[in-house]
Amino acid sequence: MPSLLRQARVWQGFAALLALGLVIGPLGPLLAAIFRGDAFTQLGEARVALVFWRSVWMAALSAGLAVLVGLPLAILAHRTRVWGAELLALLTPLTLLLPPLLMAQGWNGLTGWDGLWASVFTLGMCYAPLPALLASRALAVQPGAAHESALLCGGRRLALREMLTTARPAVALGGSLAFLFSITDFAVPDYMAALGDTFGVYPGHVFNHFRDDDYWAGARAAAPLILLCALVLYLGLWARDRWSQETPGSGRQADALDWGRATPAWSLLAWSLLGLTLLLPLGRIVFELGVAGPEAPGTWGSRASESVQAAFDRGREDVGRSFSNASLAGLVALLLAPFLAHLLASRRGRTARLLMTLTALPLLVPGVGYGMGAIAFANRPGWSEFYQGTGLVVLVYAGRFLPIAVFLLAERFQSVPRSRDEAALTLGLSYPRRLLQVFVTPQLSAWLLAAGLVVVFAVRELDLAILLPGANQSAAVRYFNALHFARDGFVAAFGLLIAILLFLPAMLYAAWTSLRRRDV
Repeated sequence: MPSLLRQARVWQGFAALLALGLVIGPLGPLLAAIFRGDAFTQLGEARVALVFWRSVWMAALSAGLAVLVGLPLAILAHRTRVWGAELLALLTPLTLLLPPLLMAQGWNGLTGWDGLWASVFTLGMCYAPLPALLASRALAVQPGAAHESALLCGGRRLALREMLTTARPAVALGGSLAFLFSITDFAVPDYMAALGDTFGVYPGHVFNHFRDDDYWAGARAAAPLILLCALVLYLGLWARDRWSQETPGSGRQADALDWGRATPAWSLLAWSLLGLTLLLPLGRIVFELGVAGPEAPGTWGSRASESVQAAFDRGREDVGRSFSNASLAGLVALLLAPFLAHLLASRRGRTARLLMTLTALPLLVPGVGYGMGAIAFANRPGWSEFYQGTGLVVLVYAGRFLPIAVFLLAERFQSVPRSRDEAALTLGLSYPRRLLQVFVTPQLSAWLLAAGLVVVFAVRELDLAILLPGANQSAAVRYFNALHFARDGFVAAFGLLIAILLFLPAMLYAAWTSLRRRDV
């Protein structure tokens, strides 16, 4: 048994070294600035400090909005009997799969909003599914006895309070994640500032170094954000672990709460919340497919058909390149994620929080900062073919989004009974066989979904694609250029084409799990 344990450490260590090799180039300049102690030097300038703290409070407001929308949506969709609850639960996470810039286009077209506050609102709606998803996972294991006791003692009000207590640890982490994604986003604030009153955010300050061809300085400029985001993530994990100790243990799953005569009102609220996060902006983009002036020839339907055809004709090669690069990045995640996820799942407490924070570092950097770190590393004499090719793009995407696959699998691996792992150890199975048979095979759908999410996030990634030469001819960059320079039906059609393709992994996963439930 000791030899098997050592073998596990060898495999996990090898996977960790490979993962480190993927990220050390892009993260190197940032980490060097931190270790030298000059990460916050630029914040001594009044202009830079103003932009930094503006980004902080904007992200905090967006995270607050995400929690205010995501938490009630999770409770209504997963723990109460509202109309279309299953469809609500299926559609809730889809917003995370869309480029935030697409949602910004929808909200601007729908309301005419622009500027700073439109950016705050859009990012809040984009990341509301994060607290919603985590809260729904927590509510799914709420003991039925605790729910029924609350319902008997205090009615629906006390039952809802019990749900809030159960969801609180997950919501704290979900709000932290919403803050992280909001503060590192460059595309949405840049777009909203271009439409209305100009304002700066810290990722924009990082991007300005790209315009000056000073890639090392741009990468180092992102160092304050990675430190802040690491602290916020660790605090979110700490709050989750601390408050989780106050919630009841596992037991029979609680029944959904029946609203009685109030069901129509609560159903309307649930679908209204989903409208804010997904349906309204997407509906506006669908409407824009055939929008034209009063003197334009043809009908809305004919113009929409022409827009869709143009999206296929002009964008299919870029879409193909994007999915090709993203699929290779997903394959890397498919191979590495199980080893790293098992390492995380086997740790508890402070060690687990530190490991998760370190694993998440590539996600805690603004995409523009991560991209400039990659350029500073790879743009050197003799490396031009690698620097300008797709190889760098695949490795950068794989390193940046590998943590998503690792975290998803780690959460699923924690549900595997420890007795199964101990039985495999007793039988003397090698570590790869043990990992495959005990952990990966029972969670096959989650394993494939984890790789699919890496593909999705790589395709929707814009900030990196703008910077890397090998990614310039991609779906995200084509959409970005079309949106900024020609607001026409093609932009709407191409955005919807991307959205439909990005929805596929989630839809396939939902179909897979539904079929498995029927078989059981």
